[in-house]
Amino acid sequence: MKKQLLAIAVLGALAAPAFAADSNVTLYGRLEMGYEFFDNGDTAALKGVTTQRVEGYASRIGFKGEEDLGGGLKAVFQIETKVNPDNAAQTSFADRNSYVGLKGDFGTLLIGRHDTPFKQLNKNVDIMWGNAEQTEVITNGKASGISLHTRQDNILHYTSPKFSDITLRASFAPDEAKTGSTNKRRLSVSGEFDNGTFNVGLGYENQADQVAAGKDRQGLKLVGGFKLGDTTFGAAYSQLENETVKEVDTFALAVSHKIGAVTLKGAWATASENDIGSNTQDGIDMYGLEVDYSLSKRTAVYGLFTQIKNETKASAGFANGTSGGAPIAAGADPRIFSVGIRHNF
Repeated sequence: MKKQLLAIAVLGALAAPAFAADSNVTLYGRLEMGYEFFDNGDTAALKGVTTQRVEGYASRIGFKGEEDLGGGLKAVFQIETKVNPDNAAQTSFADRNSYVGLKGDFGTLLIGRHDTPFKQLNKNVDIMWGNAEQTEVITNGKASGISLHTRQDNILHYTSPKFSDITLRASFAPDEAKTGSTNKRRLSVSGEFDNGTFNVGLGYENQADQVAAGKDRQGLKLVGGFKLGDTTFGAAYSQLENETVKEVDTFALAVSHKIGAVTLKGAWATASENDIGSNTQDGIDMYGLEVDYSLSKRTAVYGLFTQIKNETKASAGFANGTSGGAPIAAGADPRIFSVGIRHNF
């Protein structure tokens, strides 16, 4: 791990001359930390015990830039690394979106590691911070064991130019370990209309042979939202499937309202019981309330409360903190109260 941190430092030192020579190379990042009061849901093992913990939430550092190749064509690149100031052992190099590609009138074509179009489709729904972020847990399927919250390795990723307020995205990742019986290639596509006030988008992803040979993991997602003055509304629906094993429907609603430097947020999401089989009792609900206060354009402090409600056979937990969640007993209802700070640079 020390070698990885040293590599980041060396890269920064080597990049300094590039920053001086080429203003199109940018150092950027985010540090977001919180102090949580975590209750795992009053299980028999820890009934009445609330754990206090320092958490990091998707902090990152990156280098990105472009080179003008002439004729409207540009080379683009990005190297982005997760950093966890509270636990350096969890820091890895270039484990977030990292790629090289070309950009022009045809759109943007990238090769490397990148979020899939299915995961990217989240405008006005993915509004909560810290562990209150529900998109990863519910809409994209982690809580249901059908995770399509994918930052894909070995990816070819295409984004179209915006035309008539519509943007199309597509990605493909081959199976580099293909065998005679399995070919775990991954395909993801989306289309979204967004005119700044109103948006609606549809996405689909297929992960072939992910469940077993001949059994795919796949999902369909619909998102929409609109802005009305200082208030923004968002909604999402997804149908997620581990073929012949599990299928769930999810719904989510989100709203935010800005009053000067203060932003009030609320979100609710639910994942149905498994539609394959009977009496599964594994449905999940999640909700959160949050208040943000902007100290500047780049720095904000916030407080939030969030809870997951598990049916008798469900054991969903939070996914966004550096603790990686805690073991949740089936039927338990974990909850978190936290205060945090987010700084972008």
